[in-house]
Amino acid sequence: MISSNFHIHSTFCDGKNSLDEMAKAAIRSRLKAIAFTSHNPLEGEEHWTLSQDKVETYLKEIQHLQKVYEKQIDIYSGLEVDYLFDSGFNPLAKPYLKRLDCWIGSVHALARWENGKYWFVDEDEKNFHEGIQHFFSGEARKAVQRYYEIQMEMVEAGGLSFIGHMDLIKKNNRNHQYFCETDLWYRDLVEVFLKTVKRKDAIVEINTGGVRRYGKECFYPSVWILERIRDLEIRWTINGDSHDTGGIAYYFEETEALLRNKGMNGYWSFESGKWIQKKF
Repeated sequence: MISSNFHIHSTFCDGKNSLDEMAKAAIRSRLKAIAFTSHNPLEGEEHWTLSQDKVETYLKEIQHLQKVYEKQIDIYSGLEVDYLFDSGFNPLAKPYLKRLDCWIGSVHALARWENGKYWFVDEDEKNFHEGIQHFFSGEARKAVQRYYEIQMEMVEAGGLSFIGHMDLIKKNNRNHQYFCETDLWYRDLVEVFLKTVKRKDAIVEINTGGVRRYGKECFYPSVWILERIRDLEIRWTINGDSHDTGGIAYYFEETEALLRNKGMNGYWSFESGKWIQKKF
């Protein structure tokens, strides 16, 4: 049984439920450990990120819930921190990192529009198409290459607890309209990235949140990548990227069955400040 989820959002960012509601849902789902990981403060993106003036309130509420539910579940404080192509780990998040129990390193943005706004690869397909046309002269392959380059920079920088949704770039690639995952160039990109992860002894996230919101095509990472993670003996953790109470343990049973079928008979969980391997 998967008994943890270290990627949880709430109404402090773009989630639909409060921290308390998410904690109660985790207890009902028989989870033993969770981490709250609001999207880091990001200038100009306050509608979906944690406002900088609410960070202290966010951390204090987590501390409160740790005490309230200490006999039922372990609760950890965290953030999902953007690794930005132009400044590395988000400067607005850096002051808080040492105060967190764990934090996710994620890449969402590959460029900036003329108005200073970031171009995020995980917005809708229209925005994705416009960004590829504008920033990469319509060549999706160049955008994908840039995505993995930035992720490798992030892994090399280190410090993060684990890597969030490593192949998020595929979200808008339904029916392979931008690239094909069986193409040798794409497989080579992923292979180089995974070998960087292995060399740095980083942890990769298996993320079920995309399945809940967009369908099975958005299971991160793709199954063939899971097989390479297994073969390279890279550590992995399993999370829901949960934005509502229904997503707390969504698709966990199916994920466990898939991993067992691939000979991946466990996962890594965060306990008392360190990562430990657990069996299903």
